[in-house]
Amino acid sequence: MAATHEDRKETFLALCEASPEGSILRAVNRYGDTMFNAMQLKRFVEELNRLPAEKKNSTVRKLIAAAEFAIASFGYLYFVGDPQERWTPPPSSNHQHNETK
Repeated sequence: MAATHEDRKETFLALCEASPEGSILRAVNRYGDTMFNAMQLKRFVEELNRLPAEKKNSTVRKLIAAAEFAIASFGYLYFVGDPQERWTPPPSSNHQHNETK
């Protein structure tokens, strides 16, 4: 099962970023790639299953199914981040480096 699903509205990313410290969901990186093994996926599924019903949208349900498949097949779940999306501050005179000689 090698399928992809794009979280166009970024509801899953928002959920991950709003998760409490120590949550495995916080490990999903918006800008870099993230891979969970079967052991980590068990915790991932537990956390997703504990979400309130209104947060279990189609993306979350698909991720639960994919994680359960990966666990059963001793596989991995791989999230592809977007390094091009990384925010950089606008240039400002306050951040210029001045050398003195």
